[in-house]
Amino acid sequence: MKKLLIALIAAAAVTATTIIVFTGDDAISRTSSITTLADYEYEIPPGTGGRTDAGEELDIFPLLLEVRVGESIRIVNNDDRDHLIGAFFVGAGETLTQEFVSSGVLTGECSIRPGSSFTLRVSE
Repeated sequence: MKKLLIALIAAAAVTATTIIVFTGDDAISRTSSITTLADYEYEIPPGTGGRTDAGEELDIFPLLLEVRVGESIRIVNNDDRDHLIGAFFVGAGETLTQEFVSSGVLTGECSIRPGSSFTLRVSE
């Protein structure tokens, strides 16, 4: 029984860590579902999707964020909708933590600011 419990804990630990590599203009970064402290933290509050649908302009994220290699960002989505923040997809009720391991630029749409894009510039 003790061996089974240890095996289940180990499996949960492996499942809790998901590593994804993004490439874009030589930017490589990792995504992890493990909660850690981040250099830049943003929260998407409940009701954000409905507020943007109603035409409200929200200022949750900057349009340009400049970070350094080794720094990280965390986006907590407390909304009941998925959101796209530049190159990052954050599902409803999920948290994304991203550490940047090389320089580059990541740009993409921002669902919180329809018609706008979010650019992340990573420098040495």
